[in-house]
Amino acid sequence: MAMDGLSKLAHRVARLYSNLLPIPCLLCGVHCKTQPLCADCINDFPKLGDCCPRCATPLTVAVQCGHCLNQPPEQDKSFSVFAYLSPIDRLIADFKYHDKLYLTDVFADLMVEQLKHKTLPELLIPIPLHRRRLRQRGYNQALELAKSLSRKLGIPISKDTLVRSRDTVPQASLPYDQRKHNMRRAFNVNPSSLPQHVALIDDVLTTGHTANAAVKLLRQEGVSSIELWTIARTIRHD
Repeated sequence: MAMDGLSKLAHRVARLYSNLLPIPCLLCGVHCKTQPLCADCINDFPKLGDCCPRCATPLTVAVQCGHCLNQPPEQDKSFSVFAYLSPIDRLIADFKYHDKLYLTDVFADLMVEQLKHKTLPELLIPIPLHRRRLRQRGYNQALELAKSLSRKLGIPISKDTLVRSRDTVPQASLPYDQRKHNMRRAFNVNPSSLPQHVALIDDVLTTGHTANAAVKLLRQEGVSSIELWTIARTIRHD
């Protein structure tokens, strides 16, 4: 309840502020009317474009990549709007670590713009934080994003299906070859009656090991179609 109250308060403050004073764009400083980013800056964001539908790796055409044909990830589909490049990386860091919850609806609106044309899942499940990390940060950015997407798309959300059972080292701080091991037994699932089609919600898709660990547990609960939705996808240059 405390997190829901914090989110609602942030939205109310943003609306009140926009009614009283112009909002300066976070990136260029131009005055905005209803959101903290201007249309020109948003149009310059590094869009992901054509990509593999299974893992969201950028491709010249939207077909399944060779890696997914040989060694596919656990999820059936992946959806991201942007490449994890400047300035998206900085904005997501502000959203994730620096209490800029007013960016939640900005990111959700940009995702909904593309998602509304797709076949939608029956349930949204945010990737959870461990309770110690949640106390430190004060909120779970994946949950805040999921709540906004739920409101805008009319899809229910489950906050308690997945539980972070182990306080893992942040994935971003580890080398690529250690991230899979780091996520072993990181989650538990609360047994419940789940629909056949769900979407996991997170901020960034990097190696996919976090999602893989969560998807495996959802498969055990009988979910047959699982998507991964993120704001951005990191680009590997190997």
